[in-house]
Amino acid sequence: MTQTAMRNYRNGPAPIPFRMPQDMKPYNIAESDDEAEVNMYGEVVSEIPTDWWGDKIEGMYIVLSDFLNDMERLKSKSKVTFHINSPGGEVFAGISIYNRMKEFKGIVSTVVDGLAASAASIIAQGGTKGHRKVCNGSLTMIHGASSFMFGRYNANELKDSIAQLNAIDKSIAEIYAACTGLDQEKVKSMLTKTTWMSAQDAVNNGFADGITDAGQPVTMSISKDRNILVVNGIPMSVKGFMDIPDYIQVCEEVTAGKHPDVIENIQTGGEKHMTLEELTKQEPELVDQIRNAAIQSAQTDTQQAVSAAVSNELNRLKSIDEIAGKIADKALVERAKYGETKMSAADLALEALKLQNDAGQTFLDNMKEDVKNSRAEAITPAPNSNISAEEQAQKDIMDGAALIAGIAPEVK
Repeated sequence: MTQTAMRNYRNGPAPIPFRMPQDMKPYNIAESDDEAEVNMYGEVVSEIPTDWWGDKIEGMYIVLSDFLNDMERLKSKSKVTFHINSPGGEVFAGISIYNRMKEFKGIVSTVVDGLAASAASIIAQGGTKGHRKVCNGSLTMIHGASSFMFGRYNANELKDSIAQLNAIDKSIAEIYAACTGLDQEKVKSMLTKTTWMSAQDAVNNGFADGITDAGQPVTMSISKDRNILVVNGIPMSVKGFMDIPDYIQVCEEVTAGKHPDVIENIQTGGEKHMTLEELTKQEPELVDQIRNAAIQSAQTDTQQAVSAAVSNELNRLKSIDEIAGKIADKALVERAKYGETKMSAADLALEALKLQNDAGQTFLDNMKEDVKNSRAEAITPAPNSNISAEEQAQKDIMDGAALIAGIAPEVK
């Protein structure tokens, strides 16, 4: 029996907590009688992710059930425009939104305002043919689905996960191929190696129908650890993404709601050394950002340490369980698992061998002592009869002849 705790199929980054300004929302809908505009500036999820302790991770999340409910009233509009700036998220959420967009009666226009990565690039394909646009300076990224798994799984369950991932990749490839005109094998190759596309690349590969200069110029920068991408002032997790373009400039800090050029020009007093009180008065937001960053960093380090410790302990117990059936001393197995001094599987095996060797030696010593005490060594073996060897041989010959003749040999 295995214990499955968590299995989540994603087409996006690993969640990283962000403290967002109160006026910033993951999506907004503006509508008139017959048209509507939807700004999708968050990560697409089926539900808000939680940390190790079950607390919600702060961030910009487009929750599928809420978003689909809001989309329902737009289905009959003559034109709906979706502005996209998203790192993706959960693959099934992205496909669900794509399918709902395909049900709209009017024209569906999609515009990549900054980033359409992973599941968000699937959503971008939901536009009506000829109405899929990308802004100059934007990026589109496609890659295969991945799975976050926590718990204990046997070989069949792991094979099942691989089969599901392959099925998901096949579904994604079919959507891309249908919308772009590319061969499915070509699409699968692009998914396998992770493909980043500039605005012109997206058009050349059929992922967009044209480039637009409408709206503000795209601004983009990345954190030093390359885990957070700031696009048009919105920080997004790109943790786990491969082959992120090297030309994206590195920013010193991540500040929600500010564009990279604003971030670079933050002044904290020049050469004058300020006290914490002076800095708090002059730059209260900056102090809050530093404080929050320190808290988040400490929480992340703690979460990682706890996760590593739990994983190591589960692996230790699992290794012991694998050899426990071969060890007769069950008390020793329990002591190895939960005793004051915990043992690894190797330590347990060595201790069991030592105890077995000691028991064998004790048995041999006891046997020697029993023989000595019984004085059996002083007993001289005696022959079974008083006849000579020659007479015995003659008797054996006669007995054999009698058997051959069918006569029972004489017993003396």
